[in-house]
Amino acid sequence: MAIDLTPEQRETGTANYVRTAEGLTRRGFLKSMAIAGAAAVPVSAAVYFGYETLHGRPVKAALIGGGDEGGVLVGEHNPDYLEFVAVCDIRPSNVTRIFDGDPKVPQLRKGFKRIYGNDAEKNIRKYTDYVEMLKSEKDIEAVVIATPLFWHAKMAIDAMRIGKDRGKPIHVLCEKLMGWNVRLCKEMIRTAEETGSILAIGHQRHYSMLYAHATEIINNGVLGDVKYISAMWHRNNA
Repeated sequence: MAIDLTPEQRETGTANYVRTAEGLTRRGFLKSMAIAGAAAVPVSAAVYFGYETLHGRPVKAALIGGGDEGGVLVGEHNPDYLEFVAVCDIRPSNVTRIFDGDPKVPQLRKGFKRIYGNDAEKNIRKYTDYVEMLKSEKDIEAVVIATPLFWHAKMAIDAMRIGKDRGKPIHVLCEKLMGWNVRLCKEMIRTAEETGSILAIGHQRHYSMLYAHATEIINNGVLGDVKYISAMWHRNNA
């Protein structure tokens, strides 16, 4: 990622980016960039991928695991599309942090209160047993799993089976890695097929509109016949 660009170079890059609008399937998104001019404007992934509004009825979700990764997912989710109604964690410190946010990195782990307001603690139920939570909260439509790896497969499979038993699927977004081994991964997939649940794994950058757009540019021939790509992920450390 080029971090030493001059303002003029950044402006040129943005202009080149906008010019890729012609011939691309997401031209509406790119034309909005052109209208905005060379200045960078915040555009959500929902806009880029063309997600339709849920008309005030976001998906009701539960979070299992309020630690570091759970905090990141809470901080980055869009409440217009996903509404957390319950959270489960066995550590009181994690429960406190998932509501209040992380004072060390408040921009990364914002906490429920920053997303939903100070009433979040009244409206989002707390549990220490995820099975009890999934069976008690009848409105849950999806579960986000952000626990240590060895819990991923069991929790995902339990959630999907509970959904089937109640006659209303529980969809699953599970943090990476998917499972402890290939056998567990395949069992997760089979369970999703058997229960009618959607199983998604939160691989980094898999849902990034920047990477999706880069792929779109290549597939539409904007860059010609690409033979080699070199990439760097700069994370501001040594």
